[in-house]
Amino acid sequence: MDIIRQGSRARAEGHRRDACPFPEDSRERRAWMEGYEASSWAFGARVPHPARRLAGTTSPNNGVGGSGAPVPKTSA
Repeated sequence: MDIIRQGSRARAEGHRRDACPFPEDSRERRAWMEGYEASSWAFGARVPHPARRLAGTTSPNNGVGGSGAPVPKTSA
């Protein structure tokens, strides 16, 4: 498994930062910490690459919520 993904999974499972299995000042520890810290982003807030968007949409999530459910339209 990719080390960055290990850190991300550890955060998602509720492990603390000191659960990192790699030695201090190692490349592996930095990669693990990168995954751990980046995993705090909300999945629904991530913007897909422009090539992945549906044609004709301007929404960063193509009108779909983070759970995959359609986003309700609000009147302004």
